Amino acid sequence: MPELPEVTTTVSGLNKVLKNLSIDDVWSDWEKLVKFPSFKKFKKDITGKKFIEARRRGKNILIELSGDKTLLVHMKMTGHIMYGKWRKAERLNLLKAEVEPLKHIWTWIPEDGGHLNDPYNRFIHLLFQLSNGHQLVLCDARKFAKVALFDTDKLEDIAYIKELGPEPLKKNMTGATLMIRLMKKPTWPIKQALLNQGLIAGIGNIYSDEILWATGVHPLQKVSTISSAKMKRMFKTMREILQKSIKLGGDSMSDYRNIHGERGGFQKIHNVYRKTGEKCPKKDGGVIRRIKVAGRSSHFCDTHQKLN
Repeated sequence: MPELPEVTTTVSGLNKVLKNLSIDDVWSDWEKLVKFPSFKKFKKDITGKKFIEARRRGKNILIELSGDKTLLVHMKMTGHIMYGKWRKAERLNLLKAEVEPLKHIWTWIPEDGGHLNDPYNRFIHLLFQLSNGHQLVLCDARKFAKVALFDTDKLEDIAYIKELGPEPLKKNMTGATLMIRLMKKPTWPIKQALLNQGLIAGIGNIYSDEILWATGVHPLQKVSTISSAKMKRMFKTMREILQKSIKLGGDSMSDYRNIHGERGGFQKIHNVYRKTGEKCPKKDGGVIRRIKVAGRSSHFCDTHQKLN
């Protein structure tokens, strides 16, 4: 799932290409992606709107539009947004040919080629036709992404925005703030606490693993048993790792791509995430193990991340 660095990378890209553009039309072959309002009303309300600015809140992309409207996109597990030129084409749905009559279905072919031809970029299910002849598309292999349109002045009252915790890279965020937030769940494993968007926003599986590895904290360690000194170190490490990933364009070990269809580079410097069975990069004799914490995979070194 795209996390804080990936969403930040996308938002930065959107602000570079969407300035002064407006939406001429909307297409979708999976209207359930739009959670609010109905797709029919969504299309009517958003057509003609002009882009003002994109920003991030947690893992949400918030695109402010003219007419006091904000487009919210949560990319979920496999979604990413791209900008470019595509042409619409028909193809036969051969995968279902044996169980039902052949059907013609639509597909989108990039005209510019290049990175947009990446196989991970072919699952286009929502497309905005822009005033400059280009398109903005939502690509999502598993169709879990969430799109909604809200009144801008009511956005902060929406539950899943209002209930988000503080942003880890904000200037007013400190190690003490992190400790206060995490101590709201003192008996939780630290891994579970870091993933909870109501405690702190934007961190997911990849970065929680990397933060805990770098800090030397076991993912099952209860929040209340972590010293204040180690908590401060965790805060400093968290900011360093997130900022490094942003500079590298995010993590593309899985589906994530930036708005030009390009891969990020953070997956090239993983120390622990998805490295089960490999030797610990600290050369401490440890091996990377994988366990489940609150239903989520967690990777850690069995030597320097001891459970106290």
